[in-house]
Amino acid sequence: MVKLISLKKKLSVKFDGHELSDYLTVSPGFNRGIGSSRDLNMQKLGETRGKELLSVTNDESSISMPFSLVDSVIEKRRELARILDVKEPKKLIFGDEPDKFYLAIPSGDIPFSDSKTYGSGTITWVVPDAAAHSSVIKSFTAAENDEGILEFDIQNEGSESVPITYRIENSKDNGYVGIVSEYGAMQFGKIDEADGEPYKKNEQLISTKSFSSFPNFSGTNPQDSNKVVNGTLVQDTIAGYPVLRLGNAGSGGGWHGGMKMIDIPEDSEGHAGAKNFYCFFDSWFETGLMGQTGCVNISFFTADNELICSYIIEKVDASGNTARVLFQIGGSNPAVYRNNAFTPSNVTAENPFKSTEGKADVIKEGATVKLFWRGQRFNATAPDLVDKECAKIGIYIGQLGTRNITTQFVTRCYLRELVFQKLNVDKWRDTPNRYPANSEVVVNGDETKLYANGLVALDDEIKGTQYFKAPPGETKVQLYASDFTEIESAKAEIREAWI
Repeated sequence: MVKLISLKKKLSVKFDGHELSDYLTVSPGFNRGIGSSRDLNMQKLGETRGKELLSVTNDESSISMPFSLVDSVIEKRRELARILDVKEPKKLIFGDEPDKFYLAIPSGDIPFSDSKTYGSGTITWVVPDAAAHSSVIKSFTAAENDEGILEFDIQNEGSESVPITYRIENSKDNGYVGIVSEYGAMQFGKIDEADGEPYKKNEQLISTKSFSSFPNFSGTNPQDSNKVVNGTLVQDTIAGYPVLRLGNAGSGGGWHGGMKMIDIPEDSEGHAGAKNFYCFFDSWFETGLMGQTGCVNISFFTADNELICSYIIEKVDASGNTARVLFQIGGSNPAVYRNNAFTPSNVTAENPFKSTEGKADVIKEGATVKLFWRGQRFNATAPDLVDKECAKIGIYIGQLGTRNITTQFVTRCYLRELVFQKLNVDKWRDTPNRYPANSEVVVNGDETKLYANGLVALDDEIKGTQYFKAPPGETKVQLYASDFTEIESAKAEIREAWI
């Protein structure tokens, strides 16, 4: 029998964030069915009775929802048409199951009869994965089993197998993560990665979210002399974030603003400068109005102020909302290696530098510079950079021409964090290890991707890795790591689902 519900009380129906019951009333005959249809593949064997079942496949499910409209039918019908016009499945939540949602899309035509004061019809919701999903994520903390191995005891009280996401925090360096169950295994990093030699192969020389201790720079900007430095940068707290921002823009016909020049500290052997380095930074670049302009540049220089490379985020569009990231490579023939456009809005899909995003990095190994952009690293090679040592990092924030820094300046034009590591060109991954102390490793089961400190680490996945799911019931999953590390905490997360 199908599941029928009482409709004496108006049923809440939310689709893609819209409350449909503001427009319609669900009528008797609402039918969510029981499970999805099945295709049975069978064959006749000889003269025996019946057939042999070879396989069973499950199809999508559908939900039939009769409805009625009362008063202002024409207006309500048009508004419903707008809401239901989607190109992909969206969240569908019924009021009698507020803790669950379907990923659904309206199917085909919606039969409808109407007059000015009353109308009726039926929406057929198609659910491609044939499942209802919990709105709550269940979390399970790993604990040592009798053999001293970290183990998750995952309890799936739904009726469907679901992806598992793991969140692992390392209190010490780690080079390897292994996740094993009876359903498969995942491996990331390098199982035999060493903790390092007694000397420092890789050293973290700078790690800061506060730039107050670094003085404002004055003089000619060695990245681009046309970017005038006659303003100042100040440390501030915005929306709970510590930020470096433009305090005084100065003046000029082109770019003008403030600059900080950070000297790279000496390493443990007393040497200043790094031929090979890794620099992580977190920028917030987000407009509040159309036509705002501004820039944030992170540049790397030799002791003689020769440019090695520069990561430039800038908006010169004074009417619309198009910004660009430019990757500038130095050496004897400095040039802009890449020029990528983006929209500096508050939408994640449009802006990699919005409030909750902003993470990027630069790596130099000999003559090769690697620059991060939207989940990828782009390599550029300049032979005369091979022995160039980074001795300074320049941070420039500026505005264009006579434009003000209130309404005409990019609303969120900040640098929030900077980390600089000195690397050995041959063994830079080994020390510190690929998952440094106090870092978080996330194995995202929904996306089947590994994230290390918020950045996708596709190269770390070992061939043969299987992103297994948690079936209904209990699943034991064991966690392994480098023998020299310590796991601060490890959690497994699932979102239960039902047919």
